[in-house]
Amino acid sequence: MSKEQPRIVLLMDTNRAYERSLLGGILKYSRLHGPISFWRKQNVLAGRDKEISLDMIKAWNPAGIIWREGYGHVDVKSLDLPIIYAPFSQPDSELINIVTDDHAIGQKAADHLLGRGFNNFAFYGLGDKRYFSKARKAGFLNAIKKAGYDVDAVDRQDGVDLSEWLSSLKLPVGLMVSNDDCTVECYDAARKAGLSIPNDVAVIGVGNDEMVCDFASPSLSSVAFNSEYAGYTAARLLTQMIAGKPRKKDIEVSVLEVVERQSTSIFALEDKLISKAIQYIHTHIGENLHVNDVVQATPLSRRSLYQRFKQALGKTIYEEIRQVKTDYAARMLIETNIPISEIAENLGFIDAKNLSRTFYKAKGVTPFKYRTQHSPYK
Repeated sequence: MSKEQPRIVLLMDTNRAYERSLLGGILKYSRLHGPISFWRKQNVLAGRDKEISLDMIKAWNPAGIIWREGYGHVDVKSLDLPIIYAPFSQPDSELINIVTDDHAIGQKAADHLLGRGFNNFAFYGLGDKRYFSKARKAGFLNAIKKAGYDVDAVDRQDGVDLSEWLSSLKLPVGLMVSNDDCTVECYDAARKAGLSIPNDVAVIGVGNDEMVCDFASPSLSSVAFNSEYAGYTAARLLTQMIAGKPRKKDIEVSVLEVVERQSTSIFALEDKLISKAIQYIHTHIGENLHVNDVVQATPLSRRSLYQRFKQALGKTIYEEIRQVKTDYAARMLIETNIPISEIAENLGFIDAKNLSRTFYKAKGVTPFKYRTQHSPYK
């Protein structure tokens, strides 16, 4: 092994999607710009099931550490090494932190539920001791209140009976939960209260942990963020710090899109024909969809549908199609390597330039920049 090859300790588990995604980004950086020598706790079958100690870390002689809060109780700060920290409770002002853009996450969840036509909203979080839950709650409440509605919010630390709380809410209600793991409690409480998901309670989580979201019944909608790119950035910054370059500001995990599943597959509108029209838009958005297609999917005239649609959602049919198309395009840009020109064609845009103009108005960046911003391959 070359003497110049960085030796980095990874203090994090792999039982949650967030940590696995961070590790995936770290490995991608190593493959593209390494090699880097990594050291982490091995599992029982590998014969290395002992807890990591300071002596074990010192014996390996690392040059830096990437550390997830909650992983053991080793005082790694005493080693006086470059450290990048992924907090769970509160960021550490002495270290570079990997933090999520939590206000934007709350806003994204609110926009999703508002777009489903809800008038009643609730939030369930972990309390102020978890910085991310507090900020997500603030982002959600601000967005909902800006839209003219109130939010019934409780935290786990409040000690409320979740079943009784859910039963007390005005239904149907759009419920944001501060992270995917906590939605399990809400699902159980809803069943105990005899409430249906999503018909009574539409639930959206955060983190897009597929092992939680896809195993939930019904499957869970969730706000996704780009933790893989954050892991990639962490590896890059840590190697720079090891090389003697000055530390930089915290690493922010950017918000991607809401990954919609069955738990929010409802449109809570009193006007059932408008609900049908919106459902049609969402289920056919991957096609070359136009306003006339939506009109033909309902028994209403174009004029009547336009008026009732505007009254129910505060926007036109065309504006709804455009928004759903840009959200769909955003997912395609992140999740696939389909050329932008092909995405534009599939969504019914005249050409890639037309998609780019529409996308820029909605997202503030071009499709090309959006794809490169959220790609870890840099």
